[in-house]
Amino acid sequence: MSELAIDTGDGGRLIDLNRELDAATRLPRGKAGGRYRCCACGQKLIFTGPATAHSGFTPRFRHDGSAPGADRCGATAPHQANIQSDLTVILDLRDQLVRALPGAAIRLQIDPRLAGQNWDLPPALIVRRGDETVIIERPRRLLTKPAVDTRLKTVRTQHGESATHWWFFDRDDALHYDPAGTVKVRPHGKPDTHRKVRPSPVQRQIISAGAAVCWITQDTVLIPYGGHLGTYPALDGEDWTGDMESWSRDWKISHPYPAEGADWWGLIPLALLALGQHTGFRPAPACHLMAALEKAEQGREAHRRRLAREHAQRTADESVTVPPATDAPATGIPVTAASAEVPAAASVPAVPEHPPVPPRPVLPPPAAPRQTSLSRVPGASARFSWRRLLPRRWRTY
Repeated sequence: MSELAIDTGDGGRLIDLNRELDAATRLPRGKAGGRYRCCACGQKLIFTGPATAHSGFTPRFRHDGSAPGADRCGATAPHQANIQSDLTVILDLRDQLVRALPGAAIRLQIDPRLAGQNWDLPPALIVRRGDETVIIERPRRLLTKPAVDTRLKTVRTQHGESATHWWFFDRDDALHYDPAGTVKVRPHGKPDTHRKVRPSPVQRQIISAGAAVCWITQDTVLIPYGGHLGTYPALDGEDWTGDMESWSRDWKISHPYPAEGADWWGLIPLALLALGQHTGFRPAPACHLMAALEKAEQGREAHRRRLAREHAQRTADESVTVPPATDAPATGIPVTAASAEVPAAASVPAVPEHPPVPPRPVLPPPAAPRQTSLSRVPGASARFSWRRLLPRRWRTY
């Protein structure tokens, strides 16, 4: 904690000797009338700097005391570690914003009365560029609704309603990022995939109050929009039954802030440099993409409703039946349901008619043939037989 201090003489600005290399020559040394306060315990500090510019002495803050060890912070080690981690994270974000917003005045300011307390929220970054003021929060621990409500009211009171209030959550922090899968989108006709997140009650509270929420991972921020699940209500002439039932389920988008009651939030990745290129720290590229998603959503609904109307027309054509005729047709064949389903315009080929076949006459059975002896034809030769050549006495054997 010897590198960090609260400067009460400059409105509670945080001093970080590791990042402010000119602090040794710019700040007054010594007690300076109790100007410097410890971030962890709130006690007054003494700034010790090098006597000359070429001195090898490393500047630092120490507590006021002459006894051995009295120049060290008396806060517990876990408390010091939490305070130092909070301030390091927010100062790292400040370094990123300095590169993204050249010419902007960015400072980390702390209420001196909070010095030494175990705060729920670390101090916020104050970004001033021209006439615009942006307040950026970088929470690291789990938030409570009372703490968030107090910070929202404090920002409005100190900086007015025109100030833009942003809350940056860590993409890799499970306390503030609850993944909910992905959603496939087609902005401008190009397929893409967006991550979805389940917002926490505190994040919904921030959005409802008019502030902005995003997630940051390295040099990329994730801008949310609302996803609302629902079913298309059937209009006149539409049929969403059967194969069309799954097509009736879809989602709608709410932007640039997710509307109350969104089932999930979709996330649009945006470079941190692009976030500060527009007035009011407004993520214009993300807003343009959200508008494209809404236009694609409207086209998707129109296409599905057209399919539902075509499905209703096909169903109606298949269920049309011809009512039975009151007069019997000339052929004497009654009109049945099967014959009534044949469309009138369809041509039925004529079946060729065959003349009736007369019955076959019944004839009496033929008379039995009479036994007549056939006389031997003169001159005809008898058939040869070896039996005839044998003696008669051998024929019986």
